[in-house]
Amino acid sequence: MFANDPKDAVVPIFAKEKYSGKIQQIGTGIFIDFQGKPFLYTAAHVTDNSHSGELMIPTRFGIEPIDGYMAYIDLPPEVKRQDDAIDIAYYRLSTNFASSMMIHFKPFPQSRIKLIKSSLESGVCSVYGYPISKGKKRKGKYESESATFRGVAASSDVYTKLGLSEETNIIIHFHKKRAVSPESGQKINPISPKGISGGGIFLWPYGHELSNDWSLPKLIGIFHTYKKSEGLMIGTNLIPVLSAIWLGEMKGFGGVI
Repeated sequence: MFANDPKDAVVPIFAKEKYSGKIQQIGTGIFIDFQGKPFLYTAAHVTDNSHSGELMIPTRFGIEPIDGYMAYIDLPPEVKRQDDAIDIAYYRLSTNFASSMMIHFKPFPQSRIKLIKSSLESGVCSVYGYPISKGKKRKGKYESESATFRGVAASSDVYTKLGLSEETNIIIHFHKKRAVSPESGQKINPISPKGISGGGIFLWPYGHELSNDWSLPKLIGIFHTYKKSEGLMIGTNLIPVLSAIWLGEMKGFGGVI
């Protein structure tokens, strides 16, 4: 069974610190069915936390370490992750682990994935993920809530100013001080997007830009950077993700089945 609404496919990612054992929410992933195999797409700076501990997500057994083959784009030693304009990673999940997730989540279908040649083709997009501020521990159990942020895709001059490529990156205008409710049209004070790194960027079809029918938008990218002062949300389209997956497939995904 596939997710019709992205809320069923976005997944909070937690990190368990190696020495203290402390667990905290650090980011978001998207549970995807691609070519009949289970994947979790996310941001590379989220998976970087695996160097200092275990990355975990909710399953039927509680919050468990992610079981699967993980890959990301390696950077030269002189380049820091915060300067990485691509910032994507993925897990090829083991089949058994993916099955254990399905008590809480459903994979997003490949038919709802759209590859875009240029982000200038985009109109209105929504970023979907799990803000850190929504992560809580109650009575020994961890819980969180997803949130969405909607905005208009940026024009070419914004890409030029930031030194980014419209053929790879996706830039969306979202200024907290100008946010309005899609239901009422009234001004609101939205929560911080911190923590939704690795979440999905979804493109609304023309004519449905203000719709709340989540069966309509298609997944076009992975979110990874929020520039608060400029009011910009930045991500990467899915072409680099799929290229990385094809390389992983050539390696047999490290034997993961």
